[in-house]
Amino acid sequence: MIEHGKMHLNNHDIDIIDIEASGLHFDSYPIEIAVLVNQKHHVWLIKPEPFWTHWCNNAEALHGISRGKLKEEGVPASIVVDELTDVLSDASGVIYSDADRWDEDWLSTLFFACGRQPPTKVLSIFDLMSDDQKCMFDTIKSDLSSNGAYQHHRALDDVKMINEAFLKSTA
Repeated sequence: MIEHGKMHLNNHDIDIIDIEASGLHFDSYPIEIAVLVNQKHHVWLIKPEPFWTHWCNNAEALHGISRGKLKEEGVPASIVVDELTDVLSDASGVIYSDADRWDEDWLSTLFFACGRQPPTKVLSIFDLMSDDQKCMFDTIKSDLSSNGAYQHHRALDDVKMINEAFLKSTA
């Protein structure tokens, strides 16, 4: 529920999205997407569309996903869109990200490639937290990233880290 511009959660179960991309460029595109919806995780590697050509070697070094792996193991965008739409039909119409502007853009890129509109709005997870909770979230997520339990810059592990950091910082 929203009260006077602030979000108050009745429980801490929120829907979360994270997207890895071919780079941080206006021509970049989604290569891996993970969501946590109704406490269930879903993840897809996305086969690049023929017109998705931008590739950043620095981004590949971070996420460790090669363009060749995407071509071999990735799922066509149309299938990802269909499956993701089905998963998001169980969401509240809002999904949260710790990089909402990037993730919303890449989600739009994915759906645009299939001639469709995303079925949900991507909002900042930081809108759900106080300033102290935001600082705690950043610290917890950094600790989770460096302790070896998760592989940072892989969409599924990032969703799990975001969720764990959110739950701990808002407890």
